[in-house]
Amino acid sequence: MKYLIGITLILSCFASLAQEKTLVTIRQEGFGNKHGLKLIFGNQLTESNDKGDILFSKEMEITEPTYGMILNKQNRYSGFWLEPGKGEVIIKKKGFPQNTIVKGSKSHQVYQSLKFAEDNDAFIKAFMSHKDNSIAIGVLNSTFKFQDFAKEELQSMYDAVSPDKQEGLSYVRAHLNTFGLDKVKVGAQVLDFEGTDQNGNTFKTQDYRGKYLLLDFASTGCGPCWTGYPGMIEETKKYENLQVLTYNEDEEIEAWNQIAARRDIELPWPVLWKGNDKLEVFERYNVEGWPLHFLISPEGKVIDSWYGSGSKQITKTLEKHLK
Repeated sequence: MKYLIGITLILSCFASLAQEKTLVTIRQEGFGNKHGLKLIFGNQLTESNDKGDILFSKEMEITEPTYGMILNKQNRYSGFWLEPGKGEVIIKKKGFPQNTIVKGSKSHQVYQSLKFAEDNDAFIKAFMSHKDNSIAIGVLNSTFKFQDFAKEELQSMYDAVSPDKQEGLSYVRAHLNTFGLDKVKVGAQVLDFEGTDQNGNTFKTQDYRGKYLLLDFASTGCGPCWTGYPGMIEETKKYENLQVLTYNEDEEIEAWNQIAARRDIELPWPVLWKGNDKLEVFERYNVEGWPLHFLISPEGKVIDSWYGSGSKQITKTLEKHLK
């Protein structure tokens, strides 16, 4: 009997281990043989077939809901959520991107109900039905600005989430905390803030009064930011009375260091990562993309602002304002 029990337990363990492996099969319909679709997992381009119906077929360790994306030739994307044992994905050209199917995945169903809600009322109804679901929370936090919610609607959804899960709505909270406050714009006084670099050193914008200050709002995953840094380094070092501060919206310090090393980039100015009310600062500066730059006068006045990393823009701007 003990022998049989032992064998049963061993087989149970093996079965349990086997269940961690999920066969992920991603199939396309309607895109043609040379579809040109691209697959992304974990923000990384994943090797896949660029011809035929089957883009991807591989056993993967899926222990929790896992997000992936398909990019078409026009770089429009369709997101999908896998779950343990639920790895069959169908990408349909008709109705792309909202008609993607993940058979049996409740996480994907929640995602779809919010991502492609017909209107605000449908979104709110779907969110309230899944208010403590991490997928629902993530969709609200990342897309609420595209929905044009009234403050009361946004506040009601935020308040409905359990307090221990509201941290997942950090961008929503920052938006609510700064609702109705003026955005920083050219001609206004700078909104001072302080932040720390990866070594814990603190830097304050007000400490640079008397010099021109170039604020660079960026992100680790911002390709144009990295492309522009070499030219930005060359241009800014021409001016002794100019200080630069980069403030990264994320906190992916290790990834940032790896990219910097791979690109052989060493910024000669502080790169800030943490700060009090950090996301509120980004809200007040109306950072909707990266890189976003603000040029501040020695008196603390905003004298210019622009998106993008082109060296011609920064050269022209600095030559125009700096003496």
